[in-house]
Amino acid sequence: MNEEKREDYRLTVCTVNWYSAEFIEELFLNLNQKAAAPLKIKYTVIDNTNGRDKELQRIERLKLPVRIIPCDTKEMKGSYAHGIALNLALSVIDTEYGLIVDPDVHVFINGWENFCIEKINSEHCLSVGTAYPPWQLGMYHNFPTPVFCFFKTADYRNMNADWTAYSSIQLVNYYNFFRRQILRCCLFITRKKYQRHRIIRRIWPRLEKIVGVCSPDTGNRIARKAKKEKIQACLFRAVLPDELEAGQSETLKNIAADFELYCRQGRVILTHRYGTGSWVFRTDRGDDKNYWRELIQIFEKQQKNLC
Repeated sequence: MNEEKREDYRLTVCTVNWYSAEFIEELFLNLNQKAAAPLKIKYTVIDNTNGRDKELQRIERLKLPVRIIPCDTKEMKGSYAHGIALNLALSVIDTEYGLIVDPDVHVFINGWENFCIEKINSEHCLSVGTAYPPWQLGMYHNFPTPVFCFFKTADYRNMNADWTAYSSIQLVNYYNFFRRQILRCCLFITRKKYQRHRIIRRIWPRLEKIVGVCSPDTGNRIARKAKKEKIQACLFRAVLPDELEAGQSETLKNIAADFELYCRQGRVILTHRYGTGSWVFRTDRGDDKNYWRELIQIFEKQQKNLC
């Protein structure tokens, strides 16, 4: 722990560790480098290995104000454990603004925190961040996800936000599983098919509206409450390769094809690697972290050459 005692921090960045120290190190350095006011940001890692991941020492060695908090998930795994960690993260944020973010995220825009604050103020919204991609059928798409969720802390706490995933009633989870199979035609409607076939992109979102949220993953309770209470959010949209504007680089198309690329009103905001074991969402090179890093470096270099 090397968090400095200062009273003028304005923002706390929180992420969850599950043997992902290499990504967290890159994330924190990226956010610090692209921030408008890096000295007003502190960082928190919720360690879901509960101290078992010794690689986190590399985070402690960063010359940044970092706090690592062990988290005992009581043998919970996956989204259940992630929800426990995010609720803990929300409870320890003591700055005006907070950011919940996945470790495998890279932000492209300079002054990203000021950009988010401006959106909260100008659009009178509670939160700014990433919507679940449209190819993740059955998820919620109306509120920021744990991939990137920026908020004003006091307002978010007043909402009594709960990141817990899925239902505590097993019969409800079985019912949702059955509905997912109908919506996704078992394993027929994959991300690859969604990207390649426009007819799927026209028909299946309509079917999704009829079936409703049948994969209430991490943050679904927050999204459901926001919809019920008509709470507004500013969303970054995951784009498909053929949705990028004419003239956009081939590099961006490659990022959008194999990973996740998020934009807002035509502006490139960030990328999420999303290495997944799920066959439904897997892409040809989605597990290749070095390819993801290579594409980021190429695009960043292209941006510098344009300046």
